[in-house]
Amino acid sequence: MHSHPYFDFLSSLLSIPESDLNAAAASILQCIADQNSIWIMGNGGSASTAEHFETDLSFIRMGNSFPKVNVLALTGNSSLISAIANDIGYENVFSHQLFRKAKPGDLCILISASGNSENLIKAAIAAKEIGLNTFGLLGFDGGKLAQMLDSSIIVSTEIGKYGPVEDLHLAICHALSEIVGEKLTSPSNP
Repeated sequence: MHSHPYFDFLSSLLSIPESDLNAAAASILQCIADQNSIWIMGNGGSASTAEHFETDLSFIRMGNSFPKVNVLALTGNSSLISAIANDIGYENVFSHQLFRKAKPGDLCILISASGNSENLIKAAIAAKEIGLNTFGLLGFDGGKLAQMLDSSIIVSTEIGKYGPVEDLHLAICHALSEIVGEKLTSPSNP
């Protein structure tokens, strides 16, 4: 008897090691401590997750006494994305923005179910050229990006099952935002 796909979803969620979440949160916290920027990107549902993650990291705590979080989803400016896509190709929509905005030490977060989107692969190459740290939220078998990034969390699912991967990526982003928020707002944080 075959299990329901969302039982597989729950199983995948429960199999994500806490150490992977803590390592990802540590990368984000280090970037913030160094006053560097976080660049987040993805296509389709992953673009929505990128923007949601930007919102959560930007809204950790109101007030000026907490560390600033310089975070931007490179999916949010439709005028810029359409100009890049029209003039130099959709495969360059993220890499071009990184070349224009990012600096060494920044963090590049790539979100992709397949791990094979050409614009994300080009962004990963650009990130390495610029000197960025890279982290991926990937699905299926991780695709090409799994071998290109400094670290990643892979939601291992059957290839083509986008819904469960995208749902889990959003849950992971919420978990990371909670971990980062707790660390940033704890009394021991300078």
